[in-house]
Amino acid sequence: MDVVAIAGRFEVRPFAGRVGAEIRGTDLRRPLDAEAVHELREVLARWGVVVFPRQQLEPAGHLALARLLGEIRTPPDYLPTLEDDGFPQIGVISTADERTAAADTWHADVTWAPAPPRYSVLHMRVLPETGGDTMWASQIDAYDRLSEPMKRFLEPLTAEHGLGAGAVHAVHPVVHRHPITGRRALFVNPTFTRRIVELTSAESRSVLRTLYESITVPEAVCRWRWSVGDVAIWDNHFVLHYAINDYGPAARRIHRVEVEGRPLLPAAV
Repeated sequence: MDVVAIAGRFEVRPFAGRVGAEIRGTDLRRPLDAEAVHELREVLARWGVVVFPRQQLEPAGHLALARLLGEIRTPPDYLPTLEDDGFPQIGVISTADERTAAADTWHADVTWAPAPPRYSVLHMRVLPETGGDTMWASQIDAYDRLSEPMKRFLEPLTAEHGLGAGAVHAVHPVVHRHPITGRRALFVNPTFTRRIVELTSAESRSVLRTLYESITVPEAVCRWRWSVGDVAIWDNHFVLHYAINDYGPAARRIHRVEVEGRPLLPAAV
């Protein structure tokens, strides 16, 4: 695909047609200035996820990069961190910990919170020889492909998101708006969305099934084959992700920092 230049600062190469772009020629050990951070947000608004290949970041640099995008969110209690190394803000997703290794379902992170994290910033540290790719799907593109009657039907609805069978839950609009572009997007996922509040149980199951199928059609999905050092940043409010578990007993380890989000902006506002 053609290179997309954003204000001449980044070399942006989409790696799928509707979601996902690679940024080449940028060394993240050199701090991004305010203009570059603004441009990075613009690229994320257009492509949902960006990857900076083969970076040589230390944990301090990883954390500094994430801070450019907003306030750092404390990792959830179940996620191991680099606290012993002085970085409790950096979570560790690793095959050494069964609770965190399995992410092979379509989801957005922590949608059961009233204000889910906005950006996820991941740094690949240990990689299987083969396998272990990650896929992302655009909830903006999924909304765009719905019929106009379905869009109007969904716009006033809300959905409950929960963690397991417990009481931890939040209610979010089914359709919300991007704060930069104003584009509408779905905000549901098959891992944490429990039900559409205003519908019966049967109606909710049917509608959600239709939406999930729309979100994850192959044409709206990108797939990244990781290399050690790759840094991926994505907008957790507007894309789902799926870590492909196809590498058997091989080791895989990623460092993750999440950036605080705000409550979602309903589409009608």
